[in-house]
Amino acid sequence: MKPNRLSTKKHTLRVAVILSALILAGCASTQSTTSSTSASSASSTVSTVSTSEESGADETDSTGGAMNGTIGSVIEANLSFKNKDFYIDYSTEDTVKIDLSAPKEADGVKVSGSTVTITEAGTYVLSGTLTDGQIIIDAGDEDDVRLVLENASITCTTTAPIYAKNADKVIISLPENTESTVTDTVTGTDGNDELTAAIFAKCDLSVNGTGTLNVNANANDGITSEDKLKITGGVLNITSADDGLVGKDAVLIKDGTVHITASGNGIKSTKSEADKGYVYIGGGTVNITAEQDGIQAETSVLISAGEVNVTAGGANGEQKTGNAMFGGAQSTTTDETLSTKGIKAEAALDITGGTVTVDSADDSLHSSDSMTVSGGGITVKSGDDGLHADNTLTIEDGTIVVEESCEGLEAIDLTINGGTIDVTASDDGLNAAGSSVDGGFGTAGADTLTVNGGTLTVNASGDGLDSNGALTINGGTVYVSGPTGDGNGTFDCDGVFTINGGVVLGTGSSGMLKTPTTDSKQNTISVSCTGSAGDTVEVKGADGNTLVSAVAPKSFTNVMFSTPDITEGETYTVYVNGTEAASETCSGVVSGATGMGSFGGCPGNMGDRAPNGGMGGQMPNGNRDGTTPPNGNGGTPPQMPGNTSDT
Repeated sequence: MKPNRLSTKKHTLRVAVILSALILAGCASTQSTTSSTSASSASSTVSTVSTSEESGADETDSTGGAMNGTIGSVIEANLSFKNKDFYIDYSTEDTVKIDLSAPKEADGVKVSGSTVTITEAGTYVLSGTLTDGQIIIDAGDEDDVRLVLENASITCTTTAPIYAKNADKVIISLPENTESTVTDTVTGTDGNDELTAAIFAKCDLSVNGTGTLNVNANANDGITSEDKLKITGGVLNITSADDGLVGKDAVLIKDGTVHITASGNGIKSTKSEADKGYVYIGGGTVNITAEQDGIQAETSVLISAGEVNVTAGGANGEQKTGNAMFGGAQSTTTDETLSTKGIKAEAALDITGGTVTVDSADDSLHSSDSMTVSGGGITVKSGDDGLHADNTLTIEDGTIVVEESCEGLEAIDLTINGGTIDVTASDDGLNAAGSSVDGGFGTAGADTLTVNGGTLTVNASGDGLDSNGALTINGGTVYVSGPTGDGNGTFDCDGVFTINGGVVLGTGSSGMLKTPTTDSKQNTISVSCTGSAGDTVEVKGADGNTLVSAVAPKSFTNVMFSTPDITEGETYTVYVNGTEAASETCSGVVSGATGMGSFGGCPGNMGDRAPNGGMGGQMPNGNRDGTTPPNGNGGTPPQMPGNTSDT
């Protein structure tokens, strides 16, 4: 059997960003029990192929179902799963059995002491116990070697217990109702090469089946491939002194259950080429507890289906609390030389489906360039930002709940086009900052925060919505509970603030009140009135109909609202717990109470942290009990998230 070699092309990192953003829409697998949402209405369909070995279909993509979406040519090849990557029952006539308790030489098998070397393509069934020994695969360049682990136990105190030295692909199969264990003690070597994992492969490596594999990597990494590492089945329990899974070219998970406890990173891919260095999860369940990053990719992280649960860096107990320059200490006990992010990508982080849950000491989701969410469900707790992109962050669809954060969502260009987003932040809820032309002390930057659609609920102790450049609301439903102190504002920007559409309700302090400009296309009213945490705020028109309402999670002295129904000349009344608190007649684009305007943002961006504890600001006010505030549907405005007290 001569497998097809995937051709590779040289591309720049920028191409990787563009292509990875395109392909996630099409990566949902029908094998996964978790539904995914397509990111694009356009589609290019890859037909389902047979899983029969005789059909020759192992030469082509085998996804187990159609891939719908816009597919980039380079990434399409990289996301291929061949039939041989999936589990296939084996016949005893076509296999070589190896009893590890007393190994013997056979066709394709050499034995030297406690070292068993496999030299030819084929299927080898391993059972029994190999104590302080090693399995070496040293076959031809185009050979596929399949290791079937039937209740095998392999330990080694001098090197990697399983070492794929040479082959085209090595496949580890885990039959049903079997449990195998691989344990190492030290990092081995082969000449000048370190064998840095308990299972170490210099070629492509796939793991499949329904059985269980325990990997106790006491020396370094759990499972490493210097090419692609693919997992399409099985239950993997990995405990590692460093990283859990490493695929230098890529790590691709289609199905199965993976449990990782790592003193380093949970999953990592390290190549920097455009078509390499990525992590793809398209099904299955992945549970990671890592002292450093949960998932780390040199280029892109792509999640289209499945369930991903990450705890990184000791979780978010060491939450950052603001800028010491303004009286809020940057308190954290985390070793800041280590990266402790939940999911981190250097080029692009795209989520189109599945469920993602992250509890991290640093950013929960982080991209050094772009991030796009177009489906699925995301729940995060972060000691720093919930979702952070150094360049662009775009939300198209899906559900995002940031239960705890310093800042909820942050990027230079932050755009909300759809979805349901619920943010709790001890500093700014949404922050557009970080551009090379950034604002500060009244100078507008090149940053943009734009809301075009979706439902956005924000509970922030700093600024609710903050942009060092422009702040624009064109549509959607926006509920913001801003600060209780006068050092921040419910809405803040250094550039132009416009409301052109949508339903907007903001409650907060009045000292740094920022209202839209008269260039806005939709009328806005701002009134001074007071309320406490848990009070219901309701805005009614002259006809008595409710335009918008919400439950305020914190005390407030100002209410600002804007809806398409506000008409010049009409009077609108704000009720707090059913009692009239203020009324205002619309006299133009902006009516009612006005404040002193914005302070101008954090000087020079200063790490993008707004003051806490200084100038009347408040210390972190996040929910530590992990509860998720309700979101309303069906025409009833949702309650704002937050605490049950205004402390």
